[in-house]
Amino acid sequence: MKLEKEKLPKLIEELKKLGAKEENPPPHALSRLRLDNSIVTIYKSGSIVFGGKETEEAKKLVAFLVSRETDRTPRIGCDEAGKGEFTGPLVLACIYADESTINKLIELQVKDSKKLTKSRILKLADEIRKVCHGAVSVITPQKYNELYEKHKNANRLMEEAYLKLIDKLLKKFKTEKIVVDRFSRTLEKKLKEIFPDKEIEVIPRADEKDIVVAAASIVAKAERLKFMEKLSEEAGFTLPEGNLKNRELLEKIPPHLHHKFFKTHFNVGEKDER
Repeated sequence: MKLEKEKLPKLIEELKKLGAKEENPPPHALSRLRLDNSIVTIYKSGSIVFGGKETEEAKKLVAFLVSRETDRTPRIGCDEAGKGEFTGPLVLACIYADESTINKLIELQVKDSKKLTKSRILKLADEIRKVCHGAVSVITPQKYNELYEKHKNANRLMEEAYLKLIDKLLKKFKTEKIVVDRFSRTLEKKLKEIFPDKEIEVIPRADEKDIVVAAASIVAKAERLKFMEKLSEEAGFTLPEGNLKNRELLEKIPPHLHHKFFKTHFNVGEKDER
């Protein structure tokens, strides 16, 4: 189990209130606590390791204590995948979750997709789709390039796409709150203008802070991974994630097909090779 670093002190405090006794921690550990017949070691990195005869009971207790801090307000959470990627689609996902659904997301141990392996992302996305309602927009490179010609700005393009997805969900589900991972300075203003009766939260790194946004990040990333597999089949080789081989890809893909694989407004140069 792994927890955000800022939540560790409170977890330690809660365990002590339940009678956990401090022991000498091992190297790199923040705390080692003995609770009945179990040992909970909390590392500075956020990793939590369980030992002793009652490890399962200790895991359930810690999971319960952590879950109590999770906001269960019904809401729509939104995130994207592929905005900064030269190759492949831009995928936006919005997820609606109520209290019971959020409890299921906690059970699934949903977290920011950047902290998950590809196989875990794909598996979790399927589970999220079973318990949540959502709306997804897969903007292919070709469609993205057409929209970019219209907006001349990636943020304006994304704002328009998100507004459509959120409006679609609001027509089906009554909720007062919308949380979006911040990518532009104007997004919050536009959301408040179009949805004046809703509580709007536009938060930097929302996928790390809000479990519903994290669920959206997983669904968006899973859809992008699936699309990248199809593009790889068409290309005849595995297309890499990230921007490590942009110039090499430009040479390998025939110029007349660039619009199908790439976001053509990107400036592919040394600064992109990271």
